[in-house]
Formats: sequence, C-alpha cells, structure tokens
Amino acid sequence: MFDQQHISPGNEQPARRAAEAFIGRRVRASDRVAIFGLPGPGPLLSFTGDRVRAAAELQKVRGDLQRNMSTPMGTMSVQDAYEIARGNDQVIADLLSRAGSGAIGDLGTPATLAGIAAGGRNRGPSEDPAVVRRLIQESARTVVAQTDAESRQFLERLADVIRQYSAIEGRKTVVLFSEGFHQANVSRDVERVAAAASQSHCVFYAMDLNRRAGGLERLEAPGADTGIELQDRLEPLDTLVAETDGVLVKAAADRLDDALERLGAESRAYYLVGFEPSAAALADRSAYRRVTVKVKRPGARVRSRSGYALDPTPATPADRRRAIDTALAAPFAQQALRIAYTTYVMRSESTGAPRVILSLAADLPVRDGRGDRADVVFVVRDTRDGRVVASGTETMPLPERTIDGSSTGTGSHHVQFDVPPGVYLMRTVVREPGGLMGSADRRLDVRALNGPGIGVSDLVIGSVAGTLAVRPTAHAEDGVSGLIETYARTAEQLDDSLNVVVDLLPAAGGPPALSVRAELQPLERSEHGAVRRASFDLPLGTIIPGEYVARATVKAHGETAAQVLRQIDIAAGAAAPSTRAPAARHVRASDVLEGEIAAKYAATLRKQPPGAATAHAIDGLDLFRNERFAEAAAALQQALMLDQRNASVAFILGWAYEGAGDRRQAIGAWRAAAAADPTLLPAHLALAEAYMKISEPALAAQVLRAGLSALPESVELKNKLRQIEGK
Repeated sequence: MFDQQHISPGNEQPARRAAEAFIGRRVRASDRVAIFGLPGPGPLLSFTGDRVRAAAELQKVRGDLQRNMSTPMGTMSVQDAYEIARGNDQVIADLLSRAGSGAIGDLGTPATLAGIAAGGRNRGPSEDPAVVRRLIQESARTVVAQTDAESRQFLERLADVIRQYSAIEGRKTVVLFSEGFHQANVSRDVERVAAAASQSHCVFYAMDLNRRAGGLERLEAPGADTGIELQDRLEPLDTLVAETDGVLVKAAADRLDDALERLGAESRAYYLVGFEPSAAALADRSAYRRVTVKVKRPGARVRSRSGYALDPTPATPADRRRAIDTALAAPFAQQALRIAYTTYVMRSESTGAPRVILSLAADLPVRDGRGDRADVVFVVRDTRDGRVVASGTETMPLPERTIDGSSTGTGSHHVQFDVPPGVYLMRTVVREPGGLMGSADRRLDVRALNGPGIGVSDLVIGSVAGTLAVRPTAHAEDGVSGLIETYARTAEQLDDSLNVVVDLLPAAGGPPALSVRAELQPLERSEHGAVRRASFDLPLGTIIPGEYVARATVKAHGETAAQVLRQIDIAAGAAAPSTRAPAARHVRASDVLEGEIAAKYAATLRKQPPGAATAHAIDGLDLFRNERFAEAAAALQQALMLDQRNASVAFILGWAYEGAGDRRQAIGAWRAAAAADPTLLPAHLALAEAYMKISEPALAAQVLRAGLSALPESVELKNKLRQIEGK
C-alpha cells in the first residue's frame, strides 16, 4: 500500500525498488500479493500470484506530497500551518522574521513585516499587526483544512480497500509506505481504518519514508521543528500499527530491504481467536470495541489487536451469496470450517463422457433454530484459460449431534457432473447458516475414457457405510473390497488378456504389504462401447494399522494401460457394530424429510389443487414429522391408493412403516416406489438394506442389480452390491 498523497516526489523510487525485490525474493508460489497506490491514479492490483504482473504494477507508483503550500501570505509549510492553528504565536513571529526578499502576498515589504514581527515598529498606516496576524491565521487554517481533506480522502479509500477483503479468511499483512500525516483532526478516520482492519484481519507494517539527511533530502521546511514534525506525522502510523499489533519501522528509507525481510519472517504464524460480541456491541454495531487478550501460560507473551467493530449493515440473502462468491474468488481457501473432499472419475453410460463424483465431508455445527442446512457450492475451471466447465449450488443437512469431544458434527454430501477430459482446478465452498465458511481446492485430472485405447476409472474402495468415502477406512479384521472399471471401443480390447493387480503400499514408502489379482466381471456393452469391471478383496488380518495407498495396475496383452491410486487408512480390530452395515437404527423423521425426495414432494404438494389424495398426503407428512409413524403410515397408504404411481409417497410410506416397526410393509412400499420410478436411487438402497436386515442377501443383490439396469452409472449401487456379494 503506497500512501501517494504523503510520499515526496522521488521518495517513492527506493520504496518501489525494495517492494519489487521483496516480491521477487519472498513471495512464494503459494503466496498472493496485492498492490495499491492511494489515492489514484496509481497501481490497482488485487491479490495475485503473478509476480511479473505485480512488478509491472509497481512502476505506476508516484509521490505527491507537498510540505509547503502557497497562501496569500506567501509560502507556508504545512507544519507551520498546524502550529499556527494550535495557537502557537511564536511560529507567527518566526514566519514574519523569515520573510525573504520581495513582498509576501500583498501585505507589504519584508522590512515592514519584519517590523510587525518585532513589535509593530516601521509599519505603515494600513498594516495593522492584528490584521496581519489574523490573515496569517486564516491562511494557516486554510492549509490545515486542505491537508486534512487530503488525509481523509486517503484514509477513506484505505478503509474501503481493506474492508473488501473481510470475507477472505486469514491474516493479511499490509505494508504501508508513507511519510505520515497530521492526525489532529482525523483521529476518527484513523479509527475507522483500524475497525476495517479488525474486520479483515489486517496487520499494518508502516514504513517511515521520511529522510533525515541534509541537503536536497532535508525533511524540514525552513523554520520547521524537525522533531515535532516527525512526531506529528508518524502519530497516525503509530496508531494504526498499535491498533493492529503491527510494527512501525522508523527511518526505514535507508534500510527498506532489511525491514521487509524481517516482516516476511514474522508474518508466518498466528492464532485466530473467536468470541461472542457483547450485547452493547450488537446494539451499536458501528462503534469500535476494545478487547484485551490474556494467557495464563508461563513465559507466553500476547501480541494482539486492540479491538473490533461489527458490520453495521444487517445481513441479507444477497450478502449470503456475495460471501460465497467472494470465497470462490479468494486467493486462498478458507478454514473457518474444516472440509475435505475427493473425486471419483467414471464413464457416463448415457453420454460416454467422463463423469466426476464429488464426495465431501465437513465439520458443521449441529442443527438449531437458525437453520438445518448448509450451502455447498463448487466451481471447476480449466487450467489453460480459467474457463468454468462445471459448477453447482447445493445444500446439505446439518448433523444432528456432535462428535465425541467436539463442538461440531460431520456432514456429508455427494454430487455428480460431466466434464470433458482435461486438467482442472476445483474449489468447493461450504457455508453454515451462521455465516462461517470453509473451502478447499483440488487439482482434477480427468482422463479420456472413450478413446481408441483402454480407459480406466478411478479406484473405488468400499467403506463400512457403503458410500463413497472421502478417505476410505478399513478395519484389519473386516478386510476391504473395491472395484475398478475398464472401458474400450470394442469387446476384443477387454478380453481375457485383461489383468488387474491391486497392491497395498505403505504411505511412507516401501514394497507392497499385500498384492491381489482382481476378479474380472462379465463384459457389458453399451452404445458408447464396452465396459468390464474388476472387483477385489483385500484381507487385512496381517496388515499393520496405519496409512496406506491402494494401487491398481491395469494391463492388456502384456502392456500397461493405466495405473490409479487411492489413499486408505487401516485401523486395528473390527468395525464397531454401530457402524457396520446393515445395522438396525431408529428412524429419524427429519433425516427423511430433509432428503431431496421428500423435500421436493412437499414443495409440489403445496401447489396441487385440493383433493382427497393431497389431503391424506399432507396429513401423513405432518404425522410423520411428529414421528407418529403408525398414524402417518395409515394416512400415506390412503394417499398411495388414490395415486398408485406416486413414487415419492411410496418411498416416504416405506419409512413410516419402518419407523412403526413393520419391516415387511416397509419392503412392500419401497418396492412400489422402485417400480413406479426405477431411477429413484434411495428406494433401491433402502430396499436392499431392508432385505439385509431380514437376512436375505440374495434378494438385496437382486434389487441392486435391478437398480443398476435403470441407473448403470450409480457407483453407490455398484459398491453396495459388491459389499453384499462379498459377505
């Protein structure tokens, strides 16, 4: 940040050179830098990792500081004007005594003015000392007002620039190059900058560019007290660094390189401490509130900002979307919420294009009165030109309970999208109802899966929940299963020469701890070519618990077609009964009603014309919401009898029967839902789990195969089927 209004012409050059050298030496590939010259015109570059562009922007820096101003009384230094405005008569006398050759303004000759300064001797009849002094004071006040206006303009724009980055999480180091300015009449404006810095987590490192040397680089104007002027000009810079726990580097002009190197080392580590504002702060949101941070650890020393200010404007739906958009465009991922995700790339049987399945997990607060769902937004950009190739806006339910020993629970979400082959950068943002956000970036390499050679999907590792895990976890006593798909244009390419070997490698390196050959499944054909799956089981009884990498090597006709990897954690013992699928569990109405099927049906139900089926359905949903499952089942059964092809009613009815303890009736309802809409994935999964609960794995497998005939791309069904067949 260059305070161009308060840098002398020429003084900006060493600052510009030092900043350019610092960017070249200290800005890493993972860092971002922004450059501003205020007020404009000047550099105007938001956060970027392009060091060449940043260096080019520095060439626009200029210096505009004028320490002396022209007045009707002649040339007057800004420092003298402030002293006169404070009532310092000695400065007026000194000003008159310093009158040089030629008239000062239109008030008389130097000799006359010198006489006035000496006590009134040698003055003409029209040169009343009181009039002259008053004119000098008015000129001084004009200079002060003009200078204060320029300082306010700089401070206002500085606050605006800083505040726009409040939605970007994390500490920002603001390196402010300036020769300072007078704070006497702009204290409130300085405080506004401190408040904006608090909202944006900014720390000021002020570089004092004032020259202390003699000659052409003299700091002072003739007659000005150098020490007083330095103190006055540095006071607002000192205030900003004190309020933000920064550093004021005095006399930095001759040691800018060393000063920048030190701050680069200091800005790497910090803590963010959160707390709830007081009632008084919430009532007066624009006020700056003082905060003191204390620690009890012996030997620890606290350096923290002095306070905070709340955003005075109430939150609106537009702010919610704006905050998400800012997080998507932020230079770094945000970590207020911990989120993790992975992707699985398969071939879409409907289009033949690669299909990406996003599996996400996030630490979220439990549901309460503020809301029960979190926003999930993702954007996928091509690395070549930044073009958006895929994006989505979804919601995910908040967890109902916390994890043991934590204040949050874990929410999960899955979404699918098609993209062409290429290399992409993906950012996913999760925002909970209270406003906290987390984001994560991922490089996405999408291989061509319908080319002339053999294409290979990502490696899918099973989990105890039967879903696509962000990072699969297996237990040594249970073992783990998985599958991989191979694709080709002709069936001959996927004949029995196909060979898939899966190795389990320690994450730390070393030889495989286990190797198995995958079992080839029957060849399948589609309009986009042939596909053949290979499934495998990894017995883990002799494996030492820890972090591993599963590596699948696919060969055909003796040549390696592809090699894919997937991380996996192996734990000791067996999975707890509560996590094993399919274990019996109590039906929570909220889980069903917040799902996509029930939520969409409830929304359409409100728009339907009155009728018997609608009335029964509304009654059934209300009863189900209150977990009066038997009564809900009776009402929903009446609605289904009047609208027998309504898959949504049948699906919810199945859960009502399950909640009432009538599993046989639940199975019948879910079968009706799957028959009415074969693409209703949750109905197939619920039906398969119900069959497993009554020890009918063959029927469960049959249900999943039927689902795959309608949803051939469903990894959930494939993984569930493999899990069942492996038991």
